[in-house]
Amino acid sequence: MIASLTLATGYAVPATTSNSMELLGYYENWNTVKWWDNDIPGNCAMGCAVPQAFMEQIAPYSSLNYGFTFLVETPNPDQVACTTPSTCPLWDGDGIYIAAKSKSGATVVDASTTAADLTPGLVGVGEACRLARMAPSSGPHRCKISLGGWSDWARLGSAASAKQVAALASKMVLFSFADGVDLDFEHLTPFDAQFGGEMEAYVTLVTELRAALADAAKGWGAAVDARAAKLTTMNASVPSWQKRDYYTTNLKYLAELKANGAPTLELSYTTRFNAFLPDPTGDPWNYLLPGSPVPNSTFATDDEGGKLWAKIGSAVDSVNVMAYDAGTDAGPLQLNFTTIASNFIAGGVPASKLYLGFEPGEQAGGGAWEGQDADLKWAADAKAAGLAGTFVWAINPDAGSAGAAAAPKLAAALKQATGAGWPARFGPPPTYSKVDAATGWLP
Repeated sequence: MIASLTLATGYAVPATTSNSMELLGYYENWNTVKWWDNDIPGNCAMGCAVPQAFMEQIAPYSSLNYGFTFLVETPNPDQVACTTPSTCPLWDGDGIYIAAKSKSGATVVDASTTAADLTPGLVGVGEACRLARMAPSSGPHRCKISLGGWSDWARLGSAASAKQVAALASKMVLFSFADGVDLDFEHLTPFDAQFGGEMEAYVTLVTELRAALADAAKGWGAAVDARAAKLTTMNASVPSWQKRDYYTTNLKYLAELKANGAPTLELSYTTRFNAFLPDPTGDPWNYLLPGSPVPNSTFATDDEGGKLWAKIGSAVDSVNVMAYDAGTDAGPLQLNFTTIASNFIAGGVPASKLYLGFEPGEQAGGGAWEGQDADLKWAADAKAAGLAGTFVWAINPDAGSAGAAAAPKLAAALKQATGAGWPARFGPPPTYSKVDAATGWLP
């Protein structure tokens, strides 16, 4: 374990013995879900978490990011690039989506959405966050919504569009009673290079969303009241023999949401391992381990964070580093996670906001997992340097994959090794009733 992170320039971060590290997990909303649950008002047309499996999967984690919601009308996980306005279109100015816009219920939020009448997408997100908070053996967990992701090829295009998206994203948080937004915009540099204006639009999105989340926190109580009033009215109209556990549990949950008050509504910036470099023109590969393949060409996204941070840093609560999917024509890169963290810190990101990300099992783009032992070493270094935490992609990988077996083992090991728990920087943990793990309802 290192005593500090040090660059060749002599920049150092003092070591700390803090035990308040967070363990964050990304929840894949297409796995371990149920569809079309008619006992849930608003329905699960876009999927709701299966309670028992969900409780088991999130148990080691302090927090989860619900992924994904999109700006693009047709998310396509097989798309790897775009060169024309038809393959990377401008956002349509209408809504935020959870699936292809053409699907019934796919619009999570638009200008007409209210706290009383939730869309199927908001029902799915809201139920995941409720289960995370009311988990009987491991809760409460924080629960944010990821906006963007590798499938999202829609461009903001302008400051005006960015302001609209910020308003909708804050509305999405407020009406699902989530703990904030994770901005996972993975195509900023190529969009900016091909079409212009995307980096500045992103800056507008971040700064406007910071203000919009502050307004959402002020409106928390009113939104809870509106939702509770609607459920109370609906429950009164249901015959006694059809009374549903959904109403009893959610009305209790809403009362507790109001009593606890608005949580700290977090805004996180997710980016890649090469987003900060000490000298992009000198050594763009300083984060590689000895013996790693070295590509013949650099990444288009090199130092993307360095170009943005001065403009967005004060608005961002957390920075998630995707230190995976590092496949190249020369072979999978072998990453030095400690140097990556040091690059971010030297670029101005406080260690207390920084999370290192691991992907156990298969990786996209020809990347290769470094293994659990290596991840535990890097996590120990991160703890010694006072980083905010680590994260895992994903909580619930596809069944039968190597990740499905490796992810829960890594999460449990990270929790034990780092002492991860409720993130103290967001205040004391709130108090919620505990549901039955098998049903997700109050006993």
